[in-house]
Amino acid sequence: MTNTTTTHRAAFAVIAVATAAVFAGCGTTTEESVPDGGTPPTSTSAPARAVCTDRIDHVTRTDTCDVDAVLAGAADALYSYRPAEQTQKGVNIDSAATLLNPAWVRELGVSYSALAPVTGADWDRWAATGLAVDAEANVTPDDHPADTDTLARRVVAVHQSVVDSGGAEVEELTPIALYMTATRANALAGWSVSGITVR
Repeated sequence: MTNTTTTHRAAFAVIAVATAAVFAGCGTTTEESVPDGGTPPTSTSAPARAVCTDRIDHVTRTDTCDVDAVLAGAADALYSYRPAEQTQKGVNIDSAATLLNPAWVRELGVSYSALAPVTGADWDRWAATGLAVDAEANVTPDDHPADTDTLARRVVAVHQSVVDSGGAEVEELTPIALYMTATRANALAGWSVSGITVR
C-alpha cells in the first residue's frame, strides 16, 4: 500500500513540475527572443499612409499622385488630334478620359470643342489627307496659387505639330497655353483634371 501511494505521489509530482514548466514557458516575454536585446515591435501591421502613393493610371501609365504628370499627360492626350479616327472634332477626350474628372467632362457636354483652337476647315483638311496632330505638353514654372490637399492649378505650355502618316512633321501650329486645374477627394487619392482655360 505504501509503495503504491509513494508511486502515485511521485507521478503527481512529475506532472506538477512539467505543468509548471509549460506555464512558465508561456509566461516568458518575447523580449528574451530578440537577438539584439531590443524591444520587439508591438504590431506587425504597416503604418497608415499619409500621402498618395502607387496610383498608376492603367491606360496612360501616368502616376496620378504627381499632379504635374497628370496635367501634362492629359494635355498631351487632349491636344494630340486624330481627325480621321476621332468621333468628335477638337480635343481628344477619349484618349485623355482616365485622367479627367468625369463630373467636369459631363459639365463640358458638347462644348469641349471650344477647348481646341482649330478651325473646322483645318480639321476637315487633316482628316481628308490623313494628317494628325501630335502634342507635347509641359508644366511651366509660372506662378500659381498654393496647392491644397485637394486643389492644384498650373500653366501648361502645349506645342503641336501636324504630322503625316509616317510621323514626319508637315507644319508646326502656334503654341498654346492652358490654365489647368486638378482636383482630388483627399490627400490619399489620385489627381484628375477638372478645368481648362485656353489662352
